[in-house]
Amino acid sequence: MITVLVADDDPFVRRGIADILNATTDIRVVADVDDGDKVAQAVSQFRPHAILMDLNMRRMGGLEATRQVMQIPRPPKVIAMTAMDIDDFVVQAISAGAHSFLNKDASPESFYLSVRAVVSDNTLFSVDALRRIVRSSPPVAPAAPDNVTNLSPREREILCAIASGATNAEISARLYLSETTVKTHISAVFGKLGARNRVEAALVAFRAGLVV
Repeated sequence: MITVLVADDDPFVRRGIADILNATTDIRVVADVDDGDKVAQAVSQFRPHAILMDLNMRRMGGLEATRQVMQIPRPPKVIAMTAMDIDDFVVQAISAGAHSFLNKDASPESFYLSVRAVVSDNTLFSVDALRRIVRSSPPVAPAAPDNVTNLSPREREILCAIASGATNAEISARLYLSETTVKTHISAVFGKLGARNRVEAALVAFRAGLVV
């Protein structure tokens, strides 16, 4: 069973998300909090697999709460939620350690697919959303994409597949590799790029011109 913590200052949003996720057979909302300053304690108490984190809360926003969560040993996966389109908050949340992002207006299916994806070390995102994040990001130092030169040809293939939004299973089928081998390559890519998750790795691919 996948366990989820919901952090949002709107009680109707918390109830709605709980109803969506609890209607599935494999996901349960084990706790919810109404502000970011309660997230770290809730994580320590309930040890959820994933957090649906609102980026705009009253006392402490989801950005700072995400930074706190990332200091916890073996932190849960964080899905940043926003009521707005892709903006600088989303970019900062990814930099802070969020594994994925989701608009609050997304379909119910998107919520449970996103949770399942991040818990499986995948990420559910669209290439268009990544492009918008790149456009919203502050300018990157010219040397930043040079890390891709350290990648082997196979690792570059893996990186481009990640940037296309492909899951491990899809990469495995596309490149005729076992999923275990794919995971090994992804770990190597993350290490060489200094990326903490698939979104950060995908952004490097876009900025380096490997994906257009």
